[in-house]
Amino acid sequence: MLQQRLLRGEHLTLYGPRGSGKSTVLAELHARLERTGIPCAYSLSTTVLDDLTQALERAYPGVDTAEVGRRTARVRLCNAADRRSGVLLLDHFRCNGSAMVSFLRHLHGKVAGVLTAVDVEAAAERSRMRPSRYGAMSVRMPLATARQLRRLLEERWGACRLPPFGGEAVRAFVEAARGRPGWIVQCAQLACERRYWSAYGPLVTVLSVDTEAAVRYSALAMVRAPERSASGPMGGPLAPEGWTAQRSSGSDGGSAASGLITPKRAGRQA
Repeated sequence: MLQQRLLRGEHLTLYGPRGSGKSTVLAELHARLERTGIPCAYSLSTTVLDDLTQALERAYPGVDTAEVGRRTARVRLCNAADRRSGVLLLDHFRCNGSAMVSFLRHLHGKVAGVLTAVDVEAAAERSRMRPSRYGAMSVRMPLATARQLRRLLEERWGACRLPPFGGEAVRAFVEAARGRPGWIVQCAQLACERRYWSAYGPLVTVLSVDTEAAVRYSALAMVRAPERSASGPMGGPLAPEGWTAQRSSGSDGGSAASGLITPKRAGRQA
């Protein structure tokens, strides 16, 4: 549906919480449109007018913009788009300034379909989004179901060759994801690190907190790279075969709801 609307020249804003899959949707649309030969560009981050200009340059590589100013370059690119309509996919979008608003409005009229992706965590953020300023209609990113999240968790856990874990931990991860598949993907990546494991299984509470930080605040750059070796996905065996998550209480330093083993309880049981 999104592709058809974009090909008609519509301008849309896809909004939802971080990790809900908006970037995946844009990347898949980009690959699909490229296969059909439609002029298309995907911008990983769009916060200034020149990000839009560069996206159009990638969509229309045949337009000579190297030896002219950026305003002239935009005129040439718009003329090319007017002759052959294209699609711009603008991720992590933020509309800054009247020049950016004017340029986006200039792309209306079947010049180019535009899909912007905006992170929205709360109703207050959505009210500040105001896509009508640049002539776009808002589309909410649908959240994944619990069943879809469980299936994705199993797939990612298996792909990383991580030890299995109990049903209570699965429910804790799915609940913490809150419909966001990107959260599950990030969780599996972080789980490759030894520090998120004890002899009894994954430290679900710690892993969930760090995953939320990585998803919400782009903290991945500050997270240590996974330790891997030939002995196993995390540098060595972390849990005995057939282990199951133990139930812990609040006084043990763990989460009674998730059945996690925290470092405090693991130390007492060692």
